[in-house]
Amino acid sequence: MMANDMDTDFLQNLSVDQYPFDPHYAQNLRDLFGERFLRELTQEEQADLNAVTFCPILFGNRSGSNLLTNSLYRAGLGFPEHGEPLNLPSIERISEIHQLETFTDYFLFLSRRWRQHNVVGFKISIGQLFDLTRTGLLKHFKSIKLLHSVRRDKLAQAVSHYIAKASGQWSTTEAGTPDQAVPYSAEDILRFLRRGARLQADYQLYLTIHGFSGMEICFEDFVSSPESHVEDIATFLNCPADLSGLDLESAPTRPQASDLNQQFAHRFRSELKGQS
Repeated sequence: MMANDMDTDFLQNLSVDQYPFDPHYAQNLRDLFGERFLRELTQEEQADLNAVTFCPILFGNRSGSNLLTNSLYRAGLGFPEHGEPLNLPSIERISEIHQLETFTDYFLFLSRRWRQHNVVGFKISIGQLFDLTRTGLLKHFKSIKLLHSVRRDKLAQAVSHYIAKASGQWSTTEAGTPDQAVPYSAEDILRFLRRGARLQADYQLYLTIHGFSGMEICFEDFVSSPESHVEDIATFLNCPADLSGLDLESAPTRPQASDLNQQFAHRFRSELKGQS
């Protein structure tokens, strides 16, 4: 299915129960731009996007997505070094700096800024992707291909998410509350497990609805051989990659682990899975 075959008029009339966009994000985004939310693309703008593959990176917290994005940037693919440019604070700040009056202009700005080898992409939540699809902007791309950053060990991911949330320390570059100050909470770990399961289900739903190609990148496999995975992604996107600059040790965000993560995971398994 080509992106320009998409019936976005139909999608705009669906409820969140039928098409799970993030309703709070969607409303706040439209409030930010007001009546000038969208505008018609010129023929030149349509032709420009029609040569490009759009590749959003879907992710859950603690899935290794920052490491993945940075690696793709270092390899010269069409991705920013870091960040989530569809988050509202980023949209507001960048729109003000560059005097972008509509969301259409903002999205075109992102597409031009990071485009390499006719590929452009960035991190985006699945709820944001559903909403972005409703705008009709994606139907102008040559194709849509999804990358999905995942963890094989879902419990380790949930534990890591809980500890990061409780401590305020989300990366190796941040200072936060020491791990020892974080209390064990099976309830919170379960909450993050369930959140991850919903994100996975919605990702599969999106692929099923729209028939686009998707590629999952497993964090545990990626850190063991980043070069081969970046090469596979470049092949998936039909573009070249420069592997000479890949170095996980010098990346601004690196894999985090602590004894506390292992302790919490072991306790959770022992108490809820009946394993010693």
